[in-house]
Amino acid sequence: MSSFITAIQQIKPTTFTDEKSVNKDSTKSDIPFANMLSDAIKDYETSQKTSDDESNQLALGESDNLAQVQIDSMKAQTALQTTVQLTSKMVTAYKEIMQMQV
Repeated sequence: MSSFITAIQQIKPTTFTDEKSVNKDSTKSDIPFANMLSDAIKDYETSQKTSDDESNQLALGESDNLAQVQIDSMKAQTALQTTVQLTSKMVTAYKEIMQMQV
């Protein structure tokens, strides 16, 4: 008779590093803010297209995976909320910069 109980593996300790030293040593450049916004919009468009395609397949009877359709729909909704929040933060930051006195 075999046992279904397995030993728990030991958790590796988390190490924290100083961000300044990591940034000095890294050769990868930081992502510009404009790219963040365009990437968020592209992610939204991709997830929305996937969600629409799967919804149409479900409606036509070509697919029977309702759970996956709901998951992709929620992903698209989350991507839209993220894009709206990024846009809102960008507009707020722009307004604050424009109100600064030189």
